[in-house]
Amino acid sequence: MRIEELKTPCYVIDEKQLKKNLSILQKVEKDTGCKILLAQKAFSCFYEYPLIGQYISGTTASGLFEARLGKEEMGKENHVFAPAYKEEDVKELVKICDHMVFNSFS
Repeated sequence: MRIEELKTPCYVIDEKQLKKNLSILQKVEKDTGCKILLAQKAFSCFYEYPLIGQYISGTTASGLFEARLGKEEMGKENHVFAPAYKEEDVKELVKICDHMVFNSFS
């Protein structure tokens, strides 16, 4: 597609540059043993999740719908955090998430 044919507004992602940056993140994971997770709030272009998943450990979500998106589109390690959880959300989150963060237990 020619750039003149793009309908705006839109996001244009330079996949070559994205792969270069992802390679750096992959090296950091390898060299340090850390896990790098995609913060979906900051980057919700889920069409790129399969590519991103080739380089990093998984996703992090701030609720049920993001967690479901990360599980379905990347299918790797899935973390969730929230100030509070609804009981019905927890029942599904425990099925699709590898790690849950709680602000407090009170």
